[in-house]
Amino acid sequence: MSEKIYNVLFLCTGNSARSIMAEALLNSIGRGRFRAYSGGSHPAGAVHPYAIDEISRIGYAAENLRSKSWSEFAAADAPQMDFVITVCDKAAGETCPVWPGQPVNAHWGFQDPAAVEGDDASKRAAFARVCREIKNRLDIFLSLPLSKLERLAIKRNVEEIGKVYNVLFVCTGNSARSVMSEALVDILGQGRFRGFSAGSRPGGKVNPFAIAQIKAFDHYYPTQNMRSKSWDEFSLPTAPQMDFIITVCDNAAGEECPYWPGHPATAHWGYEDPAALEGSDEEKQALFAKVFAQIIKRIDAFVKLPLHAMENTSINQEIKAIGAMKV
Repeated sequence: MSEKIYNVLFLCTGNSARSIMAEALLNSIGRGRFRAYSGGSHPAGAVHPYAIDEISRIGYAAENLRSKSWSEFAAADAPQMDFVITVCDKAAGETCPVWPGQPVNAHWGFQDPAAVEGDDASKRAAFARVCREIKNRLDIFLSLPLSKLERLAIKRNVEEIGKVYNVLFVCTGNSARSVMSEALVDILGQGRFRGFSAGSRPGGKVNPFAIAQIKAFDHYYPTQNMRSKSWDEFSLPTAPQMDFIITVCDNAAGEECPYWPGHPATAHWGYEDPAALEGSDEEKQALFAKVFAQIIKRIDAFVKLPLHAMENTSINQEIKAIGAMKV
């Protein structure tokens, strides 16, 4: 008996970038188990040239791709979909056509790279980043044992792949360790994690050596938006609800924290304070680089956890074990 081939339709508004890259990526890495398509609620009529560049880079035949209306896939002679996945918030909020066959629906949101302003290099970097983020989610999707799961379990898992986890890193001054952690979970999390940082007694300024480490790691990361702030901001009713709270200095770990809405998972990942070093700029830079590398190791282990398939107890155990890692 031949293995089932799953049809997957990716939707966005213009069908010129995100949904097109998702279609090409899944057809490229799906190992013949998936057949991907894409459409748009208001198709732009042409595939974005930077999307074509990213698609060509993975060796997919970009000339077979076109920007088209999602209504094509509601026609009687259209292939019947097993999954319909929106990849932009606008399309997720619109009224879709009725899809034959009752496919599993989910939303995986990605930033619109076509909306990024700046020079050519900045725009290309945005397309490359979103392409990596799409592949990251598709890798998880491909790992699901679809033939062994009931429909409700499939829907729950596919929806969970689209979840973005909010992570708050806490230290005393919110000028170095927590700031570097915030940036790194954004970068290494590839769209599945959103980093925040705060301090119990914020110094009011981000350490320039911390900014230098972040920029050396990812030149296009928006460090201009980073600031030193109080952890009280994140206990307000209007604050984003956190999934994880991680202290990164021993002082903050020993202090009485505010009440965090939503019962987030908590852990302590301690690091030496590079901002406390007295010495030359070269010595300070070396210590910041050392701590930055330690943070990378822990966050890399964290973002690789199969959170979509884990129970809360296991998640708590794993994030505490990451804090005990020798880095």
